[in-house]
Amino acid sequence: MKNPDKPNGEKLGWKIQKSQLIFQSQWYNLRQDKITLPKNQEITYTYIEHPGSVFVVPITANQEIILIRSYRYTIDDWCWEVPAGNLGDQKGLSPEEVARLELAEEIGGIAETFQSLGWYYMANGLASLKNFYFIAYNVTLNQGSQREVTEIINEVKTVSIKNIFNMIQEGLIKDGESAFAMMLALSHINRSNPRL
Repeated sequence: MKNPDKPNGEKLGWKIQKSQLIFQSQWYNLRQDKITLPKNQEITYTYIEHPGSVFVVPITANQEIILIRSYRYTIDDWCWEVPAGNLGDQKGLSPEEVARLELAEEIGGIAETFQSLGWYYMANGLASLKNFYFIAYNVTLNQGSQREVTEIINEVKTVSIKNIFNMIQEGLIKDGESAFAMMLALSHINRSNPRL
């Protein structure tokens, strides 16, 4: 069975015998493939097909990063994070448009400008998840948030750029994707303005 979605796998001799969706939603799918490897070993590979996500590092005019403290049911814990969201329920919108929506939805924020930090694969051993990262500059919190029912945020706070790195190093920011987003942003900011 040819698989146009996995041309590199085919070149390596990974032959798909059967592929099926075990679960499907607008946020992600769970796919299971029966594969024959080049030396005739047969394996079952189960993975998440994900439409992608956006992460926004909001920075105020005072050079502070806005963080949210969010409850995550999957781990039953609270995490300091940056605003983020799934592309799956935002069909037809660009990642930057979704990032703008998430900024407004989660913290009531409006940015003067957005800067793309690029995209990266996350959890590539178990998901086809591509995250898009942005810095939002000169963010103001002048409108009410419109959070989804599962978005439980009990605190919004600003932290100086200098203190963000310490929070990450000390393990106070445990959400890896948010920590990565902030490290990308700090690297970009330091290159643009080494005095900060």
